[in-house]
Amino acid sequence: MGLRRYFRERKKNKKGIVQVQVGNYKLLADAQHPIEIYLAQHKYYSHNLPRIAKYMESKYLQYAIIDVGANIGDTIALLRSAGVDQWVYMVEGEPLYFNLLQKNIEQFNKAKAFETFLGEDNLVQEGAIVSDRGTAKVDPNAKQHIGIKKLDSLAVENDFEPVKLLKIDTDGFDFKVLRGSFDFIKQHKPVIFFEYVAIYLKEQGEHGTETLHSLQQLGYNKAIYYDNFGKMLISTTLDNRQQLEQLFIYMSDLSGAFQYYDVCIFHTDDDALADDIIAKEMAFYK
Repeated sequence: MGLRRYFRERKKNKKGIVQVQVGNYKLLADAQHPIEIYLAQHKYYSHNLPRIAKYMESKYLQYAIIDVGANIGDTIALLRSAGVDQWVYMVEGEPLYFNLLQKNIEQFNKAKAFETFLGEDNLVQEGAIVSDRGTAKVDPNAKQHIGIKKLDSLAVENDFEPVKLLKIDTDGFDFKVLRGSFDFIKQHKPVIFFEYVAIYLKEQGEHGTETLHSLQQLGYNKAIYYDNFGKMLISTTLDNRQQLEQLFIYMSDLSGAFQYYDVCIFHTDDDALADDIIAKEMAFYK
């Protein structure tokens, strides 16, 4: 049974708002949110990004982080628990999670939240957001309207500190968010950490490796793949198209040992930093 399905069965009857332990902090969450159980059951889950953020301080003493799909603020809680005290700009469009996020980040400094959905274009889309067990999905048949904005536009409208880490976790819309961020990415050349789910991409009629090739054309080179439990799987380069395709095929039908990846990619300007982080991650998992 898949991780998400397992916890869906365990928590589907719970309701209301509760406190959950995330790293060194207590956060408000809806009662069906699985984050506390994920962290308790899988010791590597969601801890890779905070480690990477900490490693980056060897090159970038001060930098900002953008967290797209910030949910209830679990990422900033884990960053702070790992000793990362950089500015964090959090983006969340689902109203329930955004309200909880606003309350949760009152305990953190250098933190700001923005209520919007991000995507490939600036537009108003017909549909409604359905939130369930820590995730949010679009119901395209609902007769409501959802405002979507490009990260390129959000960045222009707000005076962000220099950003060197971009994290995206948007339940299958990660590559749309990336394509709406290309101007921003060209300017800042951030380390990019995103969720990579083949089945979600297929639902939208796209193949994930195409956007990876576009990022290569923007100067991105080295990549680290993690399994969905947070453990390092392999490091590679974006010009190794056969290997990228093999990795996509492996997770394309949800029949493998894990169902999706987290991927961290580095611009060629950060090749030395990437090598350093890959070596530290290898040592960590040994």
